[in-house]
Amino acid sequence: MMVGHDISALEQAQERALQAERLAAIGQMMAGLAHESGNALARSQACLEMLAMEVEDRPEALKLIGRIQTAQNHLQQLYDEVRNYAAPLKLEQQKHSLRAIWRQAWNNLAEQRQGRTVTLREENNDADLVCLVDPFRLEQVFRNILENALAACKDPVQITITCSEAELGGQAALRVAVRDNGPGLNAEQQRRIFEPFYTTKTKGTGLGMAIAQRIIEAHGGRIAVGAPAGPGTEILLLLPRGNS
Repeated sequence: MMVGHDISALEQAQERALQAERLAAIGQMMAGLAHESGNALARSQACLEMLAMEVEDRPEALKLIGRIQTAQNHLQQLYDEVRNYAAPLKLEQQKHSLRAIWRQAWNNLAEQRQGRTVTLREENNDADLVCLVDPFRLEQVFRNILENALAACKDPVQITITCSEAELGGQAALRVAVRDNGPGLNAEQQRRIFEPFYTTKTKGTGLGMAIAQRIIEAHGGRIAVGAPAGPGTEILLLLPRGNS
């Protein structure tokens, strides 16, 4: 048993070292691109806005500008995701209810939910949901998880968030499970879900869950794929309460 434990620990250490190398490489690349790319995006956005004012009485032209704006927004999102992933992660922690955080994330996905049949259920089992966290960062985590669930599920979508008391390293913690009723993940997807740049979507960088993992681990917590009873995907979060 001890040999198996040592091998597992070694594999985890090697994976962390590999991820650190990836981060360093991304950071070097972004350092060279950030300034010029950011300026170029800002200039093109300004030109788009000026052009829209010039042709505001021409509906067909405005439609084309709208399509260009959509592409511009996508490019800006990709740029921001890669830059944020490569940047050092600094937490601004405070006592906060996780319910308020995931509800904010849910509200921020109103556009993705528009016109769909979607239900969000909360099963808190009387758990105290206050933890010492960075609410902005945790909102990113929940937004990524919920957005993935919406993308994976066909209507009617049902997403359930279940919370319960737990322990982590001998300290009080909160266990949060986010489960959907989609098709679930195959073996490769489960293995690679937190790998940077891995995605099965046609859009996006594949950084959402990698960023979520960085944020949870920066809080001293853990994130993993669960084993739901039935179809669907379950993402498990284990967060220390801190001094809440």
